[in-house]
Amino acid sequence: MTISAAETTLEPQELAFLQTCFDVLRRERGLEGVALSDKRAADNLAAEIIELYRTGIRDPGELTAKLSS
Repeated sequence: MTISAAETTLEPQELAFLQTCFDVLRRERGLEGVALSDKRAADNLAAEIIELYRTGIRDPGELTAKLSS
């Protein structure tokens, strides 16, 4: 299966939404440091947020609830 550009491109408002969710969860998890482990965990968190978003979850509360530790 080939993924089209339309399926992979996020609009500016979508990116802003995802960034806000990421910032909230990153603070909750204490991943604001510069340690390599924090950066890796933050990268994984960002990937999880995008994956859930692409499955259709658009509610910030639902995204946060699914990813809260």
